[in-house]
Amino acid sequence: MGLRHKRSHTRCRRCGSISFNFKRKVCVKCGFGSTPKMRSHKWMRKAGY
Repeated sequence: MGLRHKRSHTRCRRCGSISFNFKRKVCVKCGFGSTPKMRSHKWMRKAGY
């Protein structure tokens, strides 16, 4: 107990959301760190992301 209080994500420089994994150096929302293009999928348009 008491070991699950560590943070794994911080604020992304490109999209501004708290989705940048600073251990893997990649943002899970916009794809910053792995691709120069913005991360987007067709299901995101339907779901309203």
